[in-house]
Amino acid sequence: MQLLLLLCLAAQDQSAEAKKLLNALAPPLKDPAHSQIEWTIGSRTAVGYFERQKAWRLDTKSGDVEMVFLWDGKSFLNYMKRSNRFFNSPKEPVTMLLIEGGGLAEIHYSGNADRLLKDAKQVTVKKEKLDEVDCSHVVITPKDLQGSTDVELHFWIADGACKRFSYKSKPNGKPNERTYTYKVVDPPSVTEETFAFKPPADAKDMRAGNK
Repeated sequence: MQLLLLLCLAAQDQSAEAKKLLNALAPPLKDPAHSQIEWTIGSRTAVGYFERQKAWRLDTKSGDVEMVFLWDGKSFLNYMKRSNRFFNSPKEPVTMLLIEGGGLAEIHYSGNADRLLKDAKQVTVKKEKLDEVDCSHVVITPKDLQGSTDVELHFWIADGACKRFSYKSKPNGKPNERTYTYKVVDPPSVTEETFAFKPPADAKDMRAGNK
């Protein structure tokens, strides 16, 4: 019984330590509470704009494929530039923010790691080197994410910065990993107009069955 209690306390301590490390990645709250990050995933580049707990926008580019993902606080828009098509929804796609922008995007938007840690099956923190830099390696195993139970979120943190984030999953039983390398842009080039993006007038609404 005592061993079980000690194991439970150890798990709680790691969750608390992980939360402290992750929450520290959120930029200080200002007025307006804007922030901006850039990242790469292999050859793919992206930039994220955030207004704390109000709006987020991700602009991604892979070759000649450019996309805009926008949550303006009221509705969600996904615009595909090359095909000039768009899709919108009245609900915030929390999982899409995490998958497209990675863990740091979620933290910049929320201002904390609460949604990442909520109902997590397991949270671990260990010390290890990344490119010869001493880091805290935080691993979160979500209870359920996008219908999959085989997901791990990996953060490497040093000196209050996210050096790397990896989203590991096993779609159809096959291991897959997306690794994000971030740069925080300070001061951010974010304005209220950033979140007022609209598709061109001739863009096709995917919900209407346009191809």
